[in-house]
Amino acid sequence: MQLNLLDRIGDWNAQLFREIKGRLNVRDVALTVAISLLSQLLLFYGWSQIHTISREQFDPPLWQYLGSEFFSSLRMFVLFALLVVGTYMLISDLAREERRGTLNFIRLSPQSTQSILLGKMLGVPILLYLAVVLTIPLQLGLALLAEIPLLEIISFWVVLVASCAFFYSGALLFSLLSSGLSGFQSWLGSGAVLAFLWVANSTGINQTPADWLILFCPSINFRFSDAGLQEWEWFHLPLGATGISIFIFAVINYGLWTYWIWQALKRRFHNPNGAILSKQQSYLLSACFTLVSLGFVVQSPQEGYSSKFFDNFTVLLSLNLLLLVGVIAALSPHRQALLDWARYRREKSSSLIQDLISGEKSPAVMAIAINLAITFTPMVVWILFWHGESNGFRRIQLILGLVLILHLILIYATLTQLMLLMKTNHRAIWAATTIVTTSLLPPYILILMSIYPGQNGGGLWLLTAYPWDALRSASATLVVQALFGQWSILGLLSWQLMRQLRRIGESESKALFAGHSRI
Repeated sequence: MQLNLLDRIGDWNAQLFREIKGRLNVRDVALTVAISLLSQLLLFYGWSQIHTISREQFDPPLWQYLGSEFFSSLRMFVLFALLVVGTYMLISDLAREERRGTLNFIRLSPQSTQSILLGKMLGVPILLYLAVVLTIPLQLGLALLAEIPLLEIISFWVVLVASCAFFYSGALLFSLLSSGLSGFQSWLGSGAVLAFLWVANSTGINQTPADWLILFCPSINFRFSDAGLQEWEWFHLPLGATGISIFIFAVINYGLWTYWIWQALKRRFHNPNGAILSKQQSYLLSACFTLVSLGFVVQSPQEGYSSKFFDNFTVLLSLNLLLLVGVIAALSPHRQALLDWARYRREKSSSLIQDLISGEKSPAVMAIAINLAITFTPMVVWILFWHGESNGFRRIQLILGLVLILHLILIYATLTQLMLLMKTNHRAIWAATTIVTTSLLPPYILILMSIYPGQNGGGLWLLTAYPWDALRSASATLVVQALFGQWSILGLLSWQLMRQLRRIGESESKALFAGHSRI
């Protein structure tokens, strides 16, 4: 019967069969069972020592309180174990396959990308799944003791499964993108997940766009008693009004971004040197990101809410900047792709503009500009139609700040494309280092020189990624000068990029024709 079940699994997913066959041996299963049971015992013992209380302290019966509290502790333990340990296992496994060279053999198999990676997600943490399943009887017993509704238990597990799909998919993508980090990547990835869960689990609802990040923590499903959660809204929809509304939105949120991760996985798995997303996909991704994040800004006015306008604006801008940095990294083609594009561009029937907007190997600067328009236009509309305490000068100030940031991102995108044209094998590292340096070093130098916004020389802050405070005291002439400086830098970099592309295209074509003539 066991062999028949494994055969059926192999027929359905050969990669899952390979993972299960390599991991489910008697010794590892017995060790997993022992660790799971011992961990539950130690968790209960440690928890009982911390929560030594008397019956008179509580209105509900002591047994009901203890069951509820330990049930919540056990759920948190399961949550962190599944997401942190599972992430580590997946990244480590894929990195090991890459080092051994077996990942290339898997890529050559007739299985689809979805089948291979789904087999990894289900098979690599199979022993972890077993350990978690062994906690279910204790969870059900504690829930019965604490009189917790069965629907709440089911909703938690549905959200947890959806979160596993999201974080495990992200772990696979991170592993494919960070092969140069060697064995450190598994610690980095799982550490990032641990830090995120820890911060998100301890953060309250503040009616800012940052509240969206809390939806990525499965514990949101049992934090309904948190202050401010009931007033949580998304485009005025009462997101926090009921537990079921939070549950539905959390599952939809996980599903949406898991879908986008899989779009990147399908492109990256069989083409490690290609772009993570197509240009058309990036436009839709930016639209989804903007729609979701903006929804957490457009909330019903509350006490003190209008005073949060500038805070909400800066948080939203920070989220969009993170997206755009990712889009720059995802779309910018490397040297070989640019060489192919420059060499064969004249043979294509499509126009240059069309090729720059949707071409796979064309420079990404115009595509970045379109993504900027998609993300920034709703922000400008929001600023213009804001009905709070923001006066006309404040609106102009914010829009000018957006324009400065827009030009700065285009400068970074052009500079990244130039760096990726370098002949060195580490051009991606050079590009990332250059962008980080040019964005962080100027403000640091200004601070070291004691030059602050509003003081003599404070207008230099307009050329950094943090122009907001400088805009408050900057004259119109100074803002125009800053814009002219950015246009000059952007024009010079664009000219240099076109010059290099034209040069390498001509040289490659001459070399190709010379080779044909010799033949």
